[in-house]
Amino acid sequence: TADGGEPATDGGAVARSDGLPADDHTSHASETEDEHEDHASVWPFAIGVGAFVFLLGASGFQAGELPGGLAGTFYAVLIAIGSLITGGSLVGLTRERFHGPEGPFGESWPFDGIENVKTGVWIFLASDIVLFGAFIGSYVFIRVANGWIGWQPVPHDPIPGLVNTYLLLTSSFSVVLAMVAAEKGSKGGVVGSLVVTVALGIGFLVNKGIEWQELLHEGLWLSTNVRTSTFFLTTGLHALHVIAGLVIAVYMIARASRGAYLDDERPIEYFGLYWHFVDIVWLFLFPLFYIL
Repeated sequence: TADGGEPATDGGAVARSDGLPADDHTSHASETEDEHEDHASVWPFAIGVGAFVFLLGASGFQAGELPGGLAGTFYAVLIAIGSLITGGSLVGLTRERFHGPEGPFGESWPFDGIENVKTGVWIFLASDIVLFGAFIGSYVFIRVANGWIGWQPVPHDPIPGLVNTYLLLTSSFSVVLAMVAAEKGSKGGVVGSLVVTVALGIGFLVNKGIEWQELLHEGLWLSTNVRTSTFFLTTGLHALHVIAGLVIAVYMIARASRGAYLDDERPIEYFGLYWHFVDIVWLFLFPLFYIL
């Protein structure tokens, strides 16, 4: 052969000079490496710009119509420009020439190398993101419709919410400590860290219960008005997730006390993903319902 390799006696792949058989995929890649065209395209960016300009103009709608005067004209012009940019970019994207060499087909799994349980946890968290996104999005929509500036937070004092923020942040840290202890083979460290997590989670719920009790004494409840409805529903949904996490943590403490998770700390990692998610959600709820 040209590279000094010996031809295969069975008529198959050609042996390379280092004695290893040549890879069909490698040879195919080397043959077509220079045939690839540039995949970069300006149209997706242009579509994004057009959509941004359009939505910027649409933000001027108040009570279903644009304001009068110069401001209304400005918003209308933005909507028109955004529509033209977006439409023209979509047409340009459909007319763009794209051609590349066809490679060998093969089955591939995007989550290859990731445990099924971990994949399931991420899928569950993705569905939970949609759930909380719907609740938070509804709150923002209702607040904008009723006037963002004039909207008064239901809790008069942000301190209980701030305390709960520190409790959840600290509990996330203790979950990390539990995983580190499991990696080091420390049963006491795993149990102790999970106990701290449960204690902090219970503290969060107790503080939340006291806060709700005070609001009830003030005559504020789910059916009082739209402000209280969004507050109690969204924070109540989050509290249910905290309770579910505590149930899991108690179960893990019972197992860890018998020596579990020292050889395989992955269950603690999966629980940590869920608990960190609950923590992150609260980092959105606290400023929305207590500060802004």
